[in-house]
Amino acid sequence: MLRIGTWRSAESVDVVVCGWRDSDSGPFETGVKLIYGAGRPMPEFPGLRVGAPVARCAEEIAALLSQGLDVVLTAPGCCPAAPVVAAGIWHYRWTRGDTGALAGATVAGLALAAHPGPCWLELWRDGRGSLDGDVPAAAVHACLAGHFPDGRYRTPEVTVPLESVRLSQVAPSRIRIALRPGAVTT
Repeated sequence: MLRIGTWRSAESVDVVVCGWRDSDSGPFETGVKLIYGAGRPMPEFPGLRVGAPVARCAEEIAALLSQGLDVVLTAPGCCPAAPVVAAGIWHYRWTRGDTGALAGATVAGLALAAHPGPCWLELWRDGRGSLDGDVPAAAVHACLAGHFPDGRYRTPEVTVPLESVRLSQVAPSRIRIALRPGAVTT
């Protein structure tokens, strides 16, 4: 499982990515990685490898994480879902062929980015996720709908139809995020 969290203050890190071992076997990298919006005042990160290039998309963020950087800077205007999609690519080694997982991570990333306060997202290998924060599923769905102006959200990797998004309130502060199988296109 991959755990991704946010802080929401002007002077803090935007996204913190923590990976840990799944029940699946195979190669595994773990650690805390920071994905930070460029152009903001950035605190000192002593002992961490900070990336000089500014990433413009999920694949660039993932490539920098895979190169061993601890802090990756993102360009202004970067897709709000890109940090979560990149974390999935880095942690699970997803490729463009993993359309279902990429689409699920895209929706989870948009939900995380729309959350107004600090929160956590758990992301599984297949792209399903759970958002932990103090917001109801209906409010998350309304925020997501704003990102789907024509009923679809397009990234370089996938196109996600809004009608395929499934949100369920599984606890007062926990929302499960999934997609209807087969609804994603490349």
